[in-house]
Amino acid sequence: MKGFFLFVVRGVLSCLRISKLRKKLIFKLRVFESYLKQGECKKYQDCLELQKIYNIIPRVSDRDFEYPWVIKNVDIKEGRLLDVGSAYSDLLFDLLPQKIEISAIDLNNFSKNKNIQFVIGDIRKTDFRDNYFDCITCVSTLEHIGVIGRYGSDEDPRGDIRAVKEMHRILKRGGALLVTVPYGIRDVLPINKLYNKERIEILLKDFDILEQKYLKYDKKWDFWFEVNEQEASTTDMIKDGWYSLAFIKALKK
Repeated sequence: MKGFFLFVVRGVLSCLRISKLRKKLIFKLRVFESYLKQGECKKYQDCLELQKIYNIIPRVSDRDFEYPWVIKNVDIKEGRLLDVGSAYSDLLFDLLPQKIEISAIDLNNFSKNKNIQFVIGDIRKTDFRDNYFDCITCVSTLEHIGVIGRYGSDEDPRGDIRAVKEMHRILKRGGALLVTVPYGIRDVLPINKLYNKERIEILLKDFDILEQKYLKYDKKWDFWFEVNEQEASTTDMIKDGWYSLAFIKALKK
């Protein structure tokens, strides 16, 4: 009986070791795949850090809250809308009024919808005319602008500021800017910038802020809950399991 028990224990331990080795192998393969694609990060070390973060990503995605909020807050029934950082522009076309002309801009070509006017370009400097758009959406994009290697970006510490300045130029007076950004106490580079009250004030100094709300991920409950700015600002992305989210609706002065 004792011999059989030891045999079972050794078998279980062997399976556990194989399982751990399998997880390590899968992790390394994902890092290597990310490095070969050169889509999200350029350097191997950055791809490694990115995969570590993906290991703690919440099962309920922040996108599950961001895009419903955007759809709810697009007030125009017709006119021109620009989506900045355009991985989900097709969703806007499907859910917004059909009289809205949707354009999208990104360093990479994500759109496959022929009804969307897609521009491969840099939001820090565009060819759009002054006061051209009635509404601009920017979902979880500002934090990557100017972070070298992220989705093809170059290094530009003021990249997000320059991007918002350009959005201000091409947005009509009184037009709405809908922005979501990660919120917390410190940047997690080379992956994301994180924002706080001071950074938001600098970014949106030429706008009137109509609405700000915050969601924080609770690791214990594996879900997002609405919190105030103070609690959101103390979020540590690594220790708390993820960043908080800021949702901001602002009008061009």
